[in-house]
Amino acid sequence: MGPDDVLLIVMLTALTLYAILGGADFGAGIWEFTTAMQATDRERQHIYKAIGPVWEANHVWLIFVLVILMNGFPAAFAALSRALWLPLLLALCGILFRGSAYIFRSYGTGSGRERVFWESVFAIASTATPLFLGSAAGAVASGKLMIPTDTTSAVDFVVGWISALTVFTGFYSVALCAYLSAVFLLREARQIGDEPLTTLWRQRALSTGLWVGVLSFGGLVMVAIEAPALAQGFLNRGWPLVIASLLCGIGSLVEVWRLNCTRAAIAAGGAVTAVIWGWGISQYPAIIPPAITASSAKAPDNVLWMMLGVISLGAVFLLPALAYLLVLFKREQRLDA
Repeated sequence: MGPDDVLLIVMLTALTLYAILGGADFGAGIWEFTTAMQATDRERQHIYKAIGPVWEANHVWLIFVLVILMNGFPAAFAALSRALWLPLLLALCGILFRGSAYIFRSYGTGSGRERVFWESVFAIASTATPLFLGSAAGAVASGKLMIPTDTTSAVDFVVGWISALTVFTGFYSVALCAYLSAVFLLREARQIGDEPLTTLWRQRALSTGLWVGVLSFGGLVMVAIEAPALAQGFLNRGWPLVIASLLCGIGSLVEVWRLNCTRAAIAAGGAVTAVIWGWGISQYPAIIPPAITASSAKAPDNVLWMMLGVISLGAVFLLPALAYLLVLFKREQRLDA
């Protein structure tokens, strides 16, 4: 195993953490969006209090993935920046507006109308961001991503990434974030002993989880139709992770039903992990199938080894700090409750 393979594992791990932790945070805003801003103040306070410690810290994982891709696999980074500039730009705008709306809504002293405005911005941006990030991932997974060149037409340069699979993966990402958020918020409500909120989020977790299960089976059919090379990869290498995702998803729903909330959250995270790693392993060694592989896009080995050394050193400080942040904040929440 070379340094490029190790970096791919690190990048996939960071992407998984962002999907689980950041996805749960995005899902909080998605619930405001899907309820047409009809959530009660009690529900909103529960949401904002739950995401308080990590609403911006989670983006470090996305930045981490981009830095590894840019420095470790510059050819792939350049190709993705050209081919997916529009959905990535829209996702970046969603992150920016979501963060701004969270601050103005939480700490602003304006009128009730202003507060509703920022809540709406937060909800829309929270929904749009995973929609476009998921669409970008689907464009890569399709194996049909068109890398723009100087001769590419203006229309293709803008919409060349759009396909049936990208639309599906965009909405699938939104549903997955909503389910993660419902399970995590159920756990928060259970920990503070709030029975009405526990009942509410249990119902939402169960209903959303069933829909995600249906979409997951539909996704396998969509991949078989739209991305036959990736489907073959699932059959050859990724099938154990498909089974793991199925078992974790069912297990999560069972634990939600039984109100074993910590186990439900772990199982839901396991399902997301299996989906992402199943995609990565099935697509390997391609980064942007079919042509751009890890070996063809990587930087010189001395650069890759240096990156791995810096990452290892940084992890010594970053991981304990993030863990302490979560433990400290959640302990304060339980004391306040």
